[in-house]
Amino acid sequence: FKCPVCSKFVPSDEMDLHLVMCLTKPRITYNEDVLSKDAGECAICLEELQQGDTIARLPCLCIYHKGCIDEWFEVNRSCPEHPSD
Repeated sequence: FKCPVCSKFVPSDEMDLHLVMCLTKPRITYNEDVLSKDAGECAICLEELQQGDTIARLPCLCIYHKGCIDEWFEVNRSCPEHPSD
């Protein structure tokens, strides 16, 4: 079965436990900021993070465009680069 929360495929005998875990796992929070200088590329959209962009800084210190990470968190509940955190 495909989990409606995280979109992972899960064996049917593990679906109940998986759903409970998905629904109760807290979503990562982040600090919102505006970049003061260019900072490489956003690992979600692969576009450059440029001075003046509104970004989100996760607890693991990864940064993404705020809009990109907001969309990412609609389907996933972890950092794109550190999924086990």
